[in-house]
Amino acid sequence: MNWIRQRLQSFEKRIAFCESGTDICFADFLSRIDALKKRIAHDIKATPSVVGFSFNKLSDNLAAIFAIAELNHVAHPLSTELAKAEKTEQISIAKTQWMLTESSIEQTEETSQHKLVSELPDKETSGLVLFSSGTSGKPKGMLHNLQALLGRYESIRPRNDRTLQLLLADHIGGLDSALRSLCSGSTIVVPETRTPSSAAQVIEAHQVNILPASPTFLNLILLAKVQEQFDLSSLEIIAYGAEAMPQSVLNQLSSAFPNVALQQKFGTSETGAIRIRSTSSTELAFTITETDSEWKVLEGELWLKTPSRIIGYLNADESSLEANGWYRTGDLVEEHTDGSLRILGRSSDFINVGGQKVHPSEIETILLEIEGIDACKVTAKADPITGSTIHCQITSSKDSDLRTWKRTIRSHCRGKLAPWKIPSSVLITSDLSVNSRLKRD
Repeated sequence: MNWIRQRLQSFEKRIAFCESGTDICFADFLSRIDALKKRIAHDIKATPSVVGFSFNKLSDNLAAIFAIAELNHVAHPLSTELAKAEKTEQISIAKTQWMLTESSIEQTEETSQHKLVSELPDKETSGLVLFSSGTSGKPKGMLHNLQALLGRYESIRPRNDRTLQLLLADHIGGLDSALRSLCSGSTIVVPETRTPSSAAQVIEAHQVNILPASPTFLNLILLAKVQEQFDLSSLEIIAYGAEAMPQSVLNQLSSAFPNVALQQKFGTSETGAIRIRSTSSTELAFTITETDSEWKVLEGELWLKTPSRIIGYLNADESSLEANGWYRTGDLVEEHTDGSLRILGRSSDFINVGGQKVHPSEIETILLEIEGIDACKVTAKADPITGSTIHCQITSSKDSDLRTWKRTIRSHCRGKLAPWKIPSSVLITSDLSVNSRLKRD
């Protein structure tokens, strides 16, 4: 951890955060880390202990992670947007023994310790507990070697960017964006609310030049047409990841922001972010450029081997974690002759219709060609004969009734999809909903 403290000290006069109407310089951020470190060391003696926290400000959550890391404890960031039942469940799975608040440190009812955590002293490192989003099943709790994860950012060179931070610090996407900014001496700009208009306001006000966001949130930006209401000319890079980007949305972004580089990002909760390079702003293909990691494709699935792979799961089987360090991502990819890859979707999303397998992304791509469909989601619907049929939920502001939409969808898909791939049921929504990680809900 010494290198991080020295790095942050070298930027002490720069602005680290623009948050809640206040500028926080790196020196003040370090002071916040030291204050939290002093409080934790005073009350928590047993090492390692799992320390949970859920501050309202991103800067406080990141300061807590660094303070806990320097004391060789295990950090467990919890989103302020978690329902009470979800928060309780996470604390139980992680066996979080302490909760850190603005004014106190309180013990929880957890008295035992997870086996993976109890083994951390042998590794002479601190830990980090993260939970997956649960979009493909029950959220998985996982334990990271925090030193190994942070070590991926040591080679980042100093910059003076201003990055909009939409994602929270309780998952790998939000942490990656924040750590890249902090370790390069750049400024993190946090909007008051995570809406397209609020994001556009701070981009204009703070001359933000990097916008990392999920494809769903970027689609919301396009639908709200905020680029026509605010001056977003300071933007130089729009980085997208966390979920599959529809080609149609990428094309619209390219048209709406012709002078902005569109860069795909990739990573998993289990490995951390992986450095990649987009083939071009208008293509979804990318090449993996990470020098300390390996990758391979087996039966269409991407496997990764990184020094920051998780130690293990807290509440799930470890069949995806190979003994030799490989992680089977569950992401299906298409390999190109030039060595580039394109993400097709999750292997767990396959729908079986009468013995025939289809991936939702294939159908969604065709549906998004239809004028008036702003977004769509294809899922399985139980059927007593075929096991499953294809169901689609479409988001549209177009004033058409359900019967008209069903007819339009059947007509458009006929000849482009096999009959059993054409949606047999349709649900229409007028709003594109997102979850706490700004993914399609």
